[in-house]
Amino acid sequence: MTTVGVKDSKQQLMQAFQQIIIQRKKLESKIATKQEEAISEKEKQFEELKAKVEAFPKDKEAAIKKATEEGKGIAHYQAKVKSDLYCKEVEGQKHFYEQRLQSLEQTITNQETRIQNLSKQLESALKQVQDLAVKAIEGTSNVNLYQAIKEIALEQAKTQAKNK
Repeated sequence: MTTVGVKDSKQQLMQAFQQIIIQRKKLESKIATKQEEAISEKEKQFEELKAKVEAFPKDKEAAIKKATEEGKGIAHYQAKVKSDLYCKEVEGQKHFYEQRLQSLEQTITNQETRIQNLSKQLESALKQVQDLAVKAIEGTSNVNLYQAIKEIALEQAKTQAKNK
């Protein structure tokens, strides 16, 4: 090879080498940029997580307070439902007993009316028995009287028949 050929070759190699160095610098620059972006992203994530960790006790306390309030609300609601059901049950029992009382009062009224009717019937029956007893006594007296009159009439008829 000639000196010119070697020089050209050397120059080409130098240019190729410079091209490689330029590309390497560009790549290193890109890598550095990517690394900086990744580091920046990681720092950003770290700051967010750090803020979350710092806020965690407050958030936890707020969540506990909220859950406690919700629990109280649920308990209050359940107690109200239970109370309402008990009130309805008591009201139902009251209504039942009022109806039962009304029924018993009606039965008492009916029984009192029946007793009054039976008392009137008893008084009437007693009056009839007394009347019958009086008539029976009078009837017995009348029968004895009739018997006595009959005997007197027979005697008179006999005496008149003897006198004739």
